[in-house]
Amino acid sequence: MKTLIKTFLNFINAIAILGLSLSYLSPLVDPQDFWIISFFGLTYTFWLGTNIIFLLMWILSLKRRGIYNALILIVGFQFTARNVQFNTSSKTSSDIKVCSFNTHVQELYYGGNTSQKIDQYLTNQKYDVALLLEWLNNEGTINNSAYPYQKFISTQEDNPQRNYGLKLVSKYPILNWERIRYDHNTSNLAVIFDIDIDGKIIRFVGVHLQSNKVSPKDYQTLINSSLDEEYKTYALEFIHRLKRLSQLRSKQTKTILESIEHSPYPVIIMGDFNDTPQSYTYQQLQKGREDAFIEKGTGWGATYLKPLPFLRIDYIIHDKELQCTDYQSSTSIKSDHSLIEASFKILK
Repeated sequence: MKTLIKTFLNFINAIAILGLSLSYLSPLVDPQDFWIISFFGLTYTFWLGTNIIFLLMWILSLKRRGIYNALILIVGFQFTARNVQFNTSSKTSSDIKVCSFNTHVQELYYGGNTSQKIDQYLTNQKYDVALLLEWLNNEGTINNSAYPYQKFISTQEDNPQRNYGLKLVSKYPILNWERIRYDHNTSNLAVIFDIDIDGKIIRFVGVHLQSNKVSPKDYQTLINSSLDEEYKTYALEFIHRLKRLSQLRSKQTKTILESIEHSPYPVIIMGDFNDTPQSYTYQQLQKGREDAFIEKGTGWGATYLKPLPFLRIDYIIHDKELQCTDYQSSTSIKSDHSLIEASFKILK
């Protein structure tokens, strides 16, 4: 029996090491070329946690084989830092304070309405620019005195009267805005806003990339169902969905980058990427830029609150002409996402 248990543990440990190793490749491999690697990136925290558990178990049992887990964790430390940080806070002056918040449709479909709380929170926190995603524009307003410049963009370009979309509010003039157009039909948005901050123009890119459309029902079905033919059919459909949607995010990311490649102004990209820091999406959007969480965040950076409350999928990424002086997140407003905020000094 001991031999059987030992063999089983060694096998599971080898799978965990392999899974974590493959997750390290995920940021480098375009899902359109080889999509399965993106699955390991999406499940990075699972592989990370499993390897940490095995390492502790081997240490406590005085087994040398823990060195393999230690080595794979050390090799991937740069990726761990994308999810957890230990920056110390310091009082530093800033030029602008911004936030991004996926409002979860202001909870209107879930027995509530957080519109007023969102309005009060933005006003009290005195953001200079705030991005609101999944916003129902006919169900909530933002204080015009606090934010005299406001722009709502519907998800449907051919139906601008549709009240569901993205809203950006600002204390400073919005000089121009432009919808980034994809080559496929989608209800997801990416919008460019040029904002004049006391004579310095900053290009904000508000993004809400393609969701994986994973529901609580999916988790329950995949975890609790018996392994019959119906389950196999459901699992294959689920995997096919992840493949198709990860490839769509890759296409959307490339379109966004092409749209801002020659920006004459410093860029801040913020919003819901619907992808983890261990993804090709994040790697491409962050390349050559800074991540506000990595610079000034503290603790585990999860922004998606349910059903798996350990995924970081909301970001504020910026050009190096801006210096991040603070990063915070808040769950004080009910949603399935945290509100994230960052402050910046304008260097150029």
